[in-house]
Amino acid sequence: MTEMSDIGPIRVEMHPAEVRFRFANPRTMTLEVPISLEEELARHLEAHEAAIAGKRLVIDLEDLPAVSSRQLGIMLTIRKTCQPYGTTDLASVSDGVRYLLNLTRMAQYFSPTEATPD
Repeated sequence: MTEMSDIGPIRVEMHPAEVRFRFANPRTMTLEVPISLEEELARHLEAHEAAIAGKRLVIDLEDLPAVSSRQLGIMLTIRKTCQPYGTTDLASVSDGVRYLLNLTRMAQYFSPTEATPD
């Protein structure tokens, strides 16, 4: 059973083996990142700390053909907030997004993975 929660522009999905973070509307330009995103995400993770323990943390970029600076900022916010729980991997990275991550040297902050949710 998958539990889903929307926190600002991201959706958090709790799977048996991993926690997936997705953009709620990946094809819509994120015009504004809520200033409270990091705080709201941290509260959510703390409330589900026991359920997160030992799970893989994945930012799923499915259906994201390109990435904006705001989306990069959101990805870094997710990574930063998740640090106490483990490393954050990327999944379903398109060639365009991979190119941009390498160009901006952001790829060093994430590990690519192609894992699928259980």
